[in-house]
Amino acid sequence: MTRIYLILTCIFNVVVLLAQSNASQPMNFYIVKEIIPAVLDVIPGTLEFVDQDNNNVIDANETCKIRFQISNTGRGEGYGCVARTTFTGTTQGVSISDVNLPIIPVGGKQWVEVPIRTNSFTQTGEIALTIVVDEPNGFGTDPIKSTIGTHELKTPYISIVSHHLSGVQSGIVEKRKPFNLQIIVQNTDQGLGEDINVNIKLPETIKRYGGAGENIVIPSLKAGESRTFEYELIANQEAAEQMNIQIALSEKHGRYAKSADIPLKFGQHIGGNIVMNVERNDHEVEIQEVSLISKVDKDIPVTNKKNSNTFAVIIANEDYQSVADVPFALNDGNIFREYCLKTLGIPEKQIKYIPNATGNQIKAQVGWLKTICEVFGEDAQIIFYYSGHGIPDERNKTAYLLPVDGIGTDVTTGYKLDDLYTALGNIPSKNVTVFMDACFSGNTRKDGKEMLVAAKGVAIKTRSGMPQGNMVVFSAAQGDETAYPDYEEKHGMFTYYLLKKLQETEGYVTLQELGEFIIENVRKKSVVNGKLQTPCVTPSASLDASWRGWKLK
Repeated sequence: MTRIYLILTCIFNVVVLLAQSNASQPMNFYIVKEIIPAVLDVIPGTLEFVDQDNNNVIDANETCKIRFQISNTGRGEGYGCVARTTFTGTTQGVSISDVNLPIIPVGGKQWVEVPIRTNSFTQTGEIALTIVVDEPNGFGTDPIKSTIGTHELKTPYISIVSHHLSGVQSGIVEKRKPFNLQIIVQNTDQGLGEDINVNIKLPETIKRYGGAGENIVIPSLKAGESRTFEYELIANQEAAEQMNIQIALSEKHGRYAKSADIPLKFGQHIGGNIVMNVERNDHEVEIQEVSLISKVDKDIPVTNKKNSNTFAVIIANEDYQSVADVPFALNDGNIFREYCLKTLGIPEKQIKYIPNATGNQIKAQVGWLKTICEVFGEDAQIIFYYSGHGIPDERNKTAYLLPVDGIGTDVTTGYKLDDLYTALGNIPSKNVTVFMDACFSGNTRKDGKEMLVAAKGVAIKTRSGMPQGNMVVFSAAQGDETAYPDYEEKHGMFTYYLLKKLQETEGYVTLQELGEFIIENVRKKSVVNGKLQTPCVTPSASLDASWRGWKLK
């Protein structure tokens, strides 16, 4: 080692001597100047946290940042400055990198942005951060300390929350006749749903007639947001009596959508809901499930009891030939039929439902009731339900039902209410209950302003007819009032509360309780809407108080 050292020393000395002998000028000697540092400070009021959805939380799969401005109050320029971050707490899935800053001139300012990146493994909690901007000579900023919440991945959940099937003409789904399928696709969880595909898959015996396409793309759905689609379909004669229509749903991640099978049965009104209860760990967005149908149209109580001595006629007149339509009358009749069948336990063959009935069809059904009761006698119970227009006779103030082929200004085309009550009252039966969702003032159901009769736009106060025999009549409105629709529930207001009480009691309700409920609730809702409607319950004069305890099943 000593020998090597001596050799290297000699070589070094030779090089130095050669350099001095070859120099044209004497060697210069340099003095290192004193380093003048930058002095960095955070400018007050500039510190802020920025996140993509502005909820002040570091969410999974989100890029956020902390930004602030610094100043250089020193006498030297800031070279090699770095923003460094340390953090503790719920750090899983969170990454923060150091940020190299450009030269900060004397007296200058510089914005600093520290990016915070997360992935799908980020958990709910909080992190404590400490940020300093280091200056190589030790003249960096004071530490910035902050605690920020973190949140686990917010996922969407795309599903069909409501569906509705109905015949185009009568409301009843039948083969070889067009029918409509409506669905609502909704995001019922907190995350953003993207690239959502809605694909209807039909059996071979059902064809798409119109409406929405077979494949629909929804670019995005926010939490709670929904879209409604309507398909017009038709089934051929070979279609099975019961089958399913599949709606396939998918979304960007391939994990957060649920397809659904919608049951289809021919020969009856069908409505329903596909519901999913979602458990969540946050309440940032209140999800309100939307529906195509009223609350009373779904979850209809089903009884095992057979009401074999009860017979029902249901008339639902909505689509008139020469006067304004009656909003939701078909839905009134369809759903009341479902309650008669499922909740009251009336056998299907003992229910006659006539949508958009003509005058002769109404009279034919009254004749059917008469024939039935001649066989069953006083054991038979009768329910007669009507939803549609009523009209007054301007001369003597008598009331008429208006068939769909009737003319509003010609009472001879109507069915006199007194004649109906007389016909029903003379039938030998145990009792007759009449539900009349109509008014006889000459106003339409739509808004109470459009008139069916002349009367110079003035509603007519009519005599609503006198019940006969063992009869109790529930009327939607009195005198010159209008029987209004409930647009939110898609029913006549009177019918909605009739159905609601049957739903709540599963049909075990007395006529007195039913009447009191309908009257109270219709009056309250109508007066809030600024248009008073007062239902009434009228028993035949020959009845004693025992009718109050009658039940529909």
